[in-house]
Amino acid sequence: MNFPLLYIRAFRGLPVLKNQKLLQFRTRKSHHWSKLSYCYGASNDPLLPHTIGGAFEDVVKEAPDREYLISRQENKTLTYADMHAEVDMLCRSFSAVGLNYGDRIAVWMPNCALYVSVIIAAARLGLVLVNINPAYQSDELQHSLQLVGVKCLMTFESFKSQNYPAIIEKIDPNIWNRPPNTRVVSKQLPTLETVIFNTENTMRGAYNLQSFLDLGAGKEYKVPNVQPDEGCNIQFTSGTTGKPKAALLNHFGLLNNARYIMKRLGILDDQNTAHKFCCSMPLFHAFGLSAGTLGAMLTKSACILPSANYDLKTTVDVIINNKATLFFGTPTFFVDVSSYFETLPEAQRENDLRLAITGGAPCSPDLMKKFKRLFPRAKLMSVFGMTETSPCTFQNFPHDSEDKLLNTVGFVLDHVEAKVVDSQGHMVPFGTPGELLIRGYVNMTGYYNDPEKTKETIDSSGWLHTGDQFVLYEDGYGNHAGRLKEMIIRGGENIFPKEIEYFLETHPSITQAQVYGIPDDRMGEEICASIILKDGMTVKEEDIKLYAKGKISHFKIPKHIFIEKSFPKTGSGKVQKFKLREMAVQRISEMNR
Repeated sequence: MNFPLLYIRAFRGLPVLKNQKLLQFRTRKSHHWSKLSYCYGASNDPLLPHTIGGAFEDVVKEAPDREYLISRQENKTLTYADMHAEVDMLCRSFSAVGLNYGDRIAVWMPNCALYVSVIIAAARLGLVLVNINPAYQSDELQHSLQLVGVKCLMTFESFKSQNYPAIIEKIDPNIWNRPPNTRVVSKQLPTLETVIFNTENTMRGAYNLQSFLDLGAGKEYKVPNVQPDEGCNIQFTSGTTGKPKAALLNHFGLLNNARYIMKRLGILDDQNTAHKFCCSMPLFHAFGLSAGTLGAMLTKSACILPSANYDLKTTVDVIINNKATLFFGTPTFFVDVSSYFETLPEAQRENDLRLAITGGAPCSPDLMKKFKRLFPRAKLMSVFGMTETSPCTFQNFPHDSEDKLLNTVGFVLDHVEAKVVDSQGHMVPFGTPGELLIRGYVNMTGYYNDPEKTKETIDSSGWLHTGDQFVLYEDGYGNHAGRLKEMIIRGGENIFPKEIEYFLETHPSITQAQVYGIPDDRMGEEICASIILKDGMTVKEEDIKLYAKGKISHFKIPKHIFIEKSFPKTGSGKVQKFKLREMAVQRISEMNR
């Protein structure tokens, strides 16, 4: 058979183009297949069969005295050797408390030094780290812990308005009716055995951090033979059913993806330069984990945590006074940093920023131009991907033209296959919108304890269906054209309307709810809800928001709520959300006049 396009996998030993653009081997005979939306990120840099624990050990041996972690809010600075000692202590205590290879350990905390050490310690012991949003309330927490069978939970005693023991007590009112430093027994959370609070206070029915570390003091533990393909990290991602799904990522995908992100930035092999990463992204997000902790590790760099959660002034202070060389975050972060930077006197703007990455949501060309004007020495590049792809699949090069930087989400990443298909699953011509499908080492292992959803997402040929509307160009670059699903991206948080709709309909006065996003200059999108009340009922917007407070995460509570008599529908009876969105935008515009 005369194939017009050969997979580059058979030719990994061949050199690639200088800028790693797509290599396509075509036959002399032209064929229409050659114009269909498919590309592969050719690379002569092979995938490496490493684990997170193994990679960390290598860096500790090579650069023990380099700074690895700077936690500003805790006033902590840890070298790689210091972090190795912290990880060793945790491994001893994890083993002493009875955690075994493959067990799930959940972290329900904002950014802190302990979070980073748990990431590495869990990976070394072959445990599966379960990342839980610190804003989760009782219903979300219970679902997450039960879905993946969490055996150990590490959390704070309190953070901001969150009282973590009280939230857990809502799940099981009797959970703390035990002496301190004892194991948990709960009918509602049958797999949970150990709760550890990052506090100095004595906690009923749980360990504080010191008492937990004391368990392992002087004890030995065995490092298992962890395999690269094994799952090591669970990220929760919502779906159309309204309940979060547990995406299981593995060592191989996470580590290699972080390597190729750093390589694309041009700093993977720059071992003589100790870069400083400003990581304002939450560590419970795949991007924060990958570009922050793993990216810094693989480049022997320092990861700086400005604050427990995103704080604008501290972030800018890290860029200026800590001399950060790389900054990454969602477009919301870049909007805030750019706006704040403009208010500073020229003499206070001096910085060493050289690289910046924006991801998590589409970035507007105007924002990129503004950032470039304020940080003329820094290269701002886009990355694109999703949690289920570990997370990056497209990324710009530092030397890309202004057109590529402003109007694409980058070039397909090394060793990643991408294609764009229509509703029938057929590849569309280059330049034509369709659904983006991804295949390769980046794909998640699957949704934990959900084989049906896994099959819906990853087909029998290994293609992961992203649900994103995408345009792929013949040169290997692509652009995000929208979302096939109704996901809202608010400040980088992926929010699915169905979950909020189901919740709003539990309100005693509401019979129907429709949730959608509207454009917002700062957050990218804000959440709107249109509701229909039950006959004879009256309710105010403030009452609904108060009802939601403490039951669902604060970022899922709609900013605007409109009461409707009916919803616009198609002839077949489907609600036309685009019309509700248009109505909401018009109403808000009139209110702001």
